[in-house]
Amino acid sequence: MKLLVAWVLLGLSISLSATAETAVTNKETELKQEPFSDAATLVTLPAQSSVEILKRQGGWTQVKPATAATGWVRMLNLRLGTGAPAKQGGSGIGALFNVARSGSSGNTVTTGVRGLDITKDTLQNASPNPNELKRMHGYSVSKAEALKLASSAKLSKQSVEYIEAGSSRSSSGAKPASSWGDN
Repeated sequence: MKLLVAWVLLGLSISLSATAETAVTNKETELKQEPFSDAATLVTLPAQSSVEILKRQGGWTQVKPATAATGWVRMLNLRLGTGAPAKQGGSGIGALFNVARSGSSGNTVTTGVRGLDITKDTLQNASPNPNELKRMHGYSVSKAEALKLASSAKLSKQSVEYIEAGSSRSSSGAKPASSWGDN
């Protein structure tokens, strides 16, 4: 009996490892050498590029595109499960694990980022990144454009009380909890 269970588990592990997880880029995205935004860019992958997922680290996914070397892309630039032809139905033990892993459709619908190591020291010793600042300014709009957008979305103007730097009181008068645990 133990031998039968061992064979079943071995066969199951081989069949599960043989199916590589695939994805498609949902927009043009840079393939980075390392999982950092300031890492060297190996190549820019066009939208709808099929990739094989190798590893995940924080908000980054290591992938192997068909046309380039292995590299890292931002996790949010991938649409999972669409690199291979869509599965119609399914049966047996593989379908059971597919449902248990990600619902009846086989598509994952939730994205989370773990492993961000932001500490008080990290913020106090932060240094500016001129390229990212320049990129951020590219998203700005004029006041007239902002008012036009707000009007089209039927947003109303609201006044917000200015909070002085170093103020430790919220609008309710209560002292806010510190995110650093030094209350």
